[in-house]
Amino acid sequence: MAAGAAAAAAAPAVSAAPAVSAAPAASPATAADLVLLHGKIHTEDPGRTVAEALALRGNTIVAVGTDQAVSALIGPKTHSIDLRGRVVLPGIIDAHTHPADGAQGVGKCSLGDKLLTPAQIKAKVAQCLKEPPDPKLWFEVVQVNPSALTLTLQDLDAMLAERPMLLEGSDGHTVWANSAALKAAGISAATPDKTGGRIERDPAGNPTGTLRDDASAAVFNAKPISDIPFAASQLDKAFDEMRAVGITSVQDADADERDMQMYKRLYDTHRLNMRVRAMIHLKNPHEPVDTLIADAIKSRAKWAIDPEFLRADGIKIFADGVIEYPSQTAALLEPYLDASGRPTQNRGPTYFTQEEFNRIVDAADAAGLAVHVHAIGDRAVRSALDAFADARRRNGPQDNRDQIAHLELVEPEDFPRFKELGVIANFQLQWAERDPYIDRATLPYLGAERSRYIYPARSLKDAGALIAGGSDWDVSTFDAFQAMEHAITRSEARGKPPLLPEQSLQLQDMVDAYTINAAYALKQEHTTGSLEPGKRGDFIVLDRDIFAIDPFDLHLTRVLATYLDGREVYAAKSKPR
Repeated sequence: MAAGAAAAAAAPAVSAAPAVSAAPAASPATAADLVLLHGKIHTEDPGRTVAEALALRGNTIVAVGTDQAVSALIGPKTHSIDLRGRVVLPGIIDAHTHPADGAQGVGKCSLGDKLLTPAQIKAKVAQCLKEPPDPKLWFEVVQVNPSALTLTLQDLDAMLAERPMLLEGSDGHTVWANSAALKAAGISAATPDKTGGRIERDPAGNPTGTLRDDASAAVFNAKPISDIPFAASQLDKAFDEMRAVGITSVQDADADERDMQMYKRLYDTHRLNMRVRAMIHLKNPHEPVDTLIADAIKSRAKWAIDPEFLRADGIKIFADGVIEYPSQTAALLEPYLDASGRPTQNRGPTYFTQEEFNRIVDAADAAGLAVHVHAIGDRAVRSALDAFADARRRNGPQDNRDQIAHLELVEPEDFPRFKELGVIANFQLQWAERDPYIDRATLPYLGAERSRYIYPARSLKDAGALIAGGSDWDVSTFDAFQAMEHAITRSEARGKPPLLPEQSLQLQDMVDAYTINAAYALKQEHTTGSLEPGKRGDFIVLDRDIFAIDPFDLHLTRVLATYLDGREVYAAKSKPR
């Protein structure tokens, strides 16, 4: 049994449920170790069969079917669970998340992604500073909502002047640094912008403290960091919370050497109760392509720890940034509008020439590396598709399961290209709602005509694209049931106006996106993603039948038990009546 799975202590699946007796007992040689009976087991097999019962031997499913058929596998030592009609799904697979990095923000001063004024932010930071932070570390504030937010260097220094401070945007693409942090990072008026990032400046050219995209790398490289054992313990806590909402596999969409060391630490200490597949971030994508791909191949070999529990066999490319004002670093085909609705000269930055993009994707594709592209704007999406098309022409089909993530704005003529090129549409549909990011910081700067295709999930599905689900945690919640609700209702909550309801998906689409489709995206569909004989025992038990409730209540769904590799790795402390 894999080291990660061996760490989980066996325990009853749904503690409140009574054992089930069956006679005659199966022989020890044929008996199952665990049997679940009297349930609604959504198998996610090709026919989307709903079964009554499930049996496992060790970490492997050996039978799925009727109560009568599966009961024949009950032996003297079989642990039997009466599901009492509860719904069982395959374990949730988060196909785009940042566990190692996001976990390090746990316990820091958090603004909760709330829409706040500079004065309100100052007050919140002052409250956090009442508990003196570790003097060896920089003071960090996380989950700062950047929507329409402008902070000056004077604002930042007024919050804290005597030591370095960073405010990290909840979009994952904006960082504010006070004067002490800028000085420690060596950022001054003489510091040039690097490709892939922007230092905001005053009219005299001096940094204002706002750093966009890769411009923030200097401050993160300068700040002291915790050691690997502590960082891994933070990651372990985050995985505890993920298992509590049913997640059994993750795809880290932007991992580096340090992140992989954290995962390896958990694996080596028998605490990695999560399947992890990582995309390695290209440190400097403008280096010679041969060097980039050679490094990625070395990383793949180094981190091929366990084919079922820990590997890093793909690369991450940022094609652009974010679309919201005032960042506007997403690459658009047509210019952003100004606040009065007039076209500007700004189409967003170009992080790669098409030739550069093509060379990287071609070489990665030929090396058998999956390519995972961050693309928010329609120009970035088209550029990524063009690069994949070039790779197909040069290399032929490689079955690398390439993906484009986020897809906030896509031109209709590009919809069918996903199926044609075999590119997976990796959506974060928690964001498909009318919130301040959309209403105040996006729609006014795109205009009504161009805003018809924001998070066009239905259009892409209808065009034949495979939809995979991801959270982008810690940018937003990793609770897949909340994302399912927003994907279906396209609304923030009951009674709130929807965002392009014609782009709504069905619940089955979203269950597919977080199970069998995500397993396919991670190249593990032969072992996970559905509940079929021969596959691993990754499944979850729910407190309600999500297929029979109002979609606006999906966020209320609670996981009663999470199983990984046939062993329980989470059990709810209390059970609903």
